[in-house]
Amino acid sequence: MFNYTLNNSKNIRLFSLIALCFFALAGCTKAPSNSNKTYIERLSNTLQTAKPQLNKPTTISPLLLPEKALNNTTISLIELAGLSHCKLSILISEHNNQLGKTAGHAGILKYQIDFIQNAQQCLATLKPSSKIYKTLLSAKNNKEQSLNHYFNLILYNETELKHSWQASSAELSSSPAGFSDTVEAMQQLVAIKHNIETKQYLKISSTDIFKALEILNKYRFNQQLINTARLQIAFNNSATQFVNTQRLADICPVGKNKKTANIVSNVFHKFYLGEVQPYQANLAGYLGTLLPLYHQLWFNQPVTNKQVNALIDSSSKTNLLNQLKRSAKSHVTWWQKFYKTCEISPI
Repeated sequence: MFNYTLNNSKNIRLFSLIALCFFALAGCTKAPSNSNKTYIERLSNTLQTAKPQLNKPTTISPLLLPEKALNNTTISLIELAGLSHCKLSILISEHNNQLGKTAGHAGILKYQIDFIQNAQQCLATLKPSSKIYKTLLSAKNNKEQSLNHYFNLILYNETELKHSWQASSAELSSSPAGFSDTVEAMQQLVAIKHNIETKQYLKISSTDIFKALEILNKYRFNQQLINTARLQIAFNNSATQFVNTQRLADICPVGKNKKTANIVSNVFHKFYLGEVQPYQANLAGYLGTLLPLYHQLWFNQPVTNKQVNALIDSSSKTNLLNQLKRSAKSHVTWWQKFYKTCEISPI
């Protein structure tokens, strides 16, 4: 007993030490925004000027709740018995039990799609003049008309999707995981939406709904990308406002040494060109791929507000990607003027 306790206590101490090391390393991981902060701090210290306050991105308003769907045609138990030869009868029975009653919005959308697909097959086995045929056809038509509504409900309710537009303290790391998987998940959802809108119901893979949501939940890539890009735009704009308040005549006075000018040039090279610029180039690359998918999924949908539409409008000069590019270009423009005026080589 004594030896067991001793060994066990050693294991506990070893585990605690490992845990401390892990959290210490995690705590020391540099957030991408730190490069922006260090950049501004070094500039303000060198120029002996108070650093600017960051104008944080405005909060995006909540998504809009879709209107209620049309009333669906119901199939009675007696009519359901007349469909016992169809796979559809099993689907309806499973939906009507407790499992179906507690299904989330993604599960409800999947059921609507599966119903439409199975109803089409079942109708082919029934006489068009029969009452059950007419009831089933009516139910199928109602579900087809409401399908886009149920798709919008997952955009509004499913955490993996609605959180994309909510603020987060999490930043996209310099080497993030899940980009290609996120692109594939978004493509799956866009394909489902396209097939709903073009009424190509038999082409829809309803299982892709859960597959896509599982990937989006695993990485939270969209939320982190959108949040980080908006934060980087704010950093760029604040940095540009700051340097625009500086007089070049004070930084590099004519006929005097260029010590201050050389120092701020080194700061620009080390932190902005060396750290910030490569990182925001990656952000632009991710947005270049994902923004068209955001547009296809959310743009001008019943759940989407004006703020979100403005950020994802592919044809707009003020969408998220173009804002990022413009804010970076505006900042570099000041430095081009700096190097020309101070006659310092930018290399």
